[in-house]
Amino acid sequence: MSWPQVRLADCCEIVSGATPKTSVDEYWGGPIAWATPKDLSNLEGKHLDATPQTLTDAGYQSCSAKLMPKGSVLFSSRAPIGHVAINTVPICTNQGFKSFIPDSEQLSSDYLFYWLRANKPYLQSLGNGATFKEVSKAIVAEVKIPLPPLPEQRRIAAILDKADALRAKRREAMAKCDQLLQSVFLDMFGDPVTNPKGWPTIELAEAVNPGTIVTYGIVQAGDEVDGGIPYVRTGDIVNGKIQENSLRHTSPEIAAKFQRSRVEAGDIIMSIRATVGTTAVVTESLHGANLTQGTARIAAGAMMDTDYLLNHLRSHGTQVWIQRQIKGATFREITLKRLRELPVMDVPRDLQGRFAAIAHQLRCQASTMEASLLKLREEFASLQQRAFSGQLSQAA
Repeated sequence: MSWPQVRLADCCEIVSGATPKTSVDEYWGGPIAWATPKDLSNLEGKHLDATPQTLTDAGYQSCSAKLMPKGSVLFSSRAPIGHVAINTVPICTNQGFKSFIPDSEQLSSDYLFYWLRANKPYLQSLGNGATFKEVSKAIVAEVKIPLPPLPEQRRIAAILDKADALRAKRREAMAKCDQLLQSVFLDMFGDPVTNPKGWPTIELAEAVNPGTIVTYGIVQAGDEVDGGIPYVRTGDIVNGKIQENSLRHTSPEIAAKFQRSRVEAGDIIMSIRATVGTTAVVTESLHGANLTQGTARIAAGAMMDTDYLLNHLRSHGTQVWIQRQIKGATFREITLKRLRELPVMDVPRDLQGRFAAIAHQLRCQASTMEASLLKLREEFASLQQRAFSGQLSQAA
């Protein structure tokens, strides 16, 4: 089915944002919601209900920000391009947006939301700029979207809502696996900082393999080397896993100078700069990889089970301890000296083993859910493609 291609400028009012002076206290903390792209970065679902920062009426009047009615579609046009949300309360934004107030007689907000999200790579390709990419209002205005009749738009959005809800439920189930494991840890061992069960404690430096130390990696990795040695940066640790597809590579000669930070399968890697405290376990495929100055190798010793030590490091109490050791406001880091002094509860190895068995069981469940989520993502992408090309049957 073929639908007319309509410019966004012909079916929406396009709204830019603005920022009041941050030095004027009277402009901030009022009743007016004010969004930044960061507010959309971790948004679950499509609705934005509130913002961390708000404006007073004086702050709103002091700049060119426009208050958009609920049901508008927020679109981040820089840093980064492509975050999308529908506001459920009147809202204004900073200058990092080119947002849309749809003409209700032509365009559904929900339909536009899904079209923008489905076409994120295309919209990102329209960005210009040397320092950072930005999509201008003039460019956004000329973007054309397929525009079926409103009843069909609503039908498409409802189908995509249902499919998106399935993905959200799967993500929630995976998150509950992680929460359950932390609950099991606390039940078996107690909080590492308060140590209510009175376990003897050792420093992290004593919990690692003899012959290894808690250490960071390569100081200057040099240019990217095709087929070189992969190394893990702080940003490569996402949601407790190493993003192998994003790893950079250094030369074998440079890596050879940093044998102490050469990781083995089963080692724990922790971010010690910027996103301090995030952790991941080295997989078999990364055996022999290396680190940078922003990450540290923690190789569990014979009396420390990796699952036990990993969850000890991830526990709320330990994370609070780590955050208290951080130095620097702009450049955040924990020193190796302080990290090596991190207190670890030295519980019996057999008890650690019992915990590891539970961790393995939950990991298997999470792995099954992850495979299911991947399939749902693929099906959702296919569904979107069919939806916006007029190929969704009435029975869908």
